[in-house]
Amino acid sequence: MADHGAKITTKFLEDDVICRYGVPKFVLTDNGGEWATKFDVMCNDYGIQHQHIAPKWPRCNGMVDCLIKIIKHGITILSATPKNVNYWDEQLAKVMFRYRCGIQASTKFSPFMIMTGHTPHLKVNNYLHSLTIMVDDNVDVETAVAQFLQKVKLIASIHENVLLNVE
Repeated sequence: MADHGAKITTKFLEDDVICRYGVPKFVLTDNGGEWATKFDVMCNDYGIQHQHIAPKWPRCNGMVDCLIKIIKHGITILSATPKNVNYWDEQLAKVMFRYRCGIQASTKFSPFMIMTGHTPHLKVNNYLHSLTIMVDDNVDVETAVAQFLQKVKLIASIHENVLLNVE
C-alpha cells in the first residue's frame, strides 16, 4: 500500500481482507505511529488481536522481505518485453497469482489451496483435459491410439515451452 496511515489501513483490512476471507485471529504490524486509535478500535470491534513486532528486530520482517524480493523478480521478468516495460504495475496481479499457486516449502501447499480448499484451474488444465480419450464402438483401436499420441506430443511441446519460459 502506498499510503499506510490508520484510515487507509483500516479500510484495506475491512474491505480486502475481512470481507474476502473472514476475520483474522491476529494482525502483526510494526511499531509505526500510523497504527493509531482508529485501527486499534477496528481490531477490538472485530475481536482481532493486534500484535506489534519487537523494535529493532529485523528478523520479523524476513518473510515480508523475501516476498518483496519474489514480487520484484516476477515483475522484472514480466516487464522485460518492450511492450510491457512501462507497465510493470499491471503485471503485479499476474505475479501474485503465480506466487499464490506455487507450493510453499513451509506448508507443502499453495496459498491458493489453503485459502480456497482446492487447486486453481490453470490454462494447462485445458490442455490436460483434452488428453482424455473417448473410444466408442465406431472407432478402431489404431485410430484411438494415434489420437492419443498426438495429444501426448502436444503436451510434450507445451512442456518444452514451459522450460524455455523458466530459463
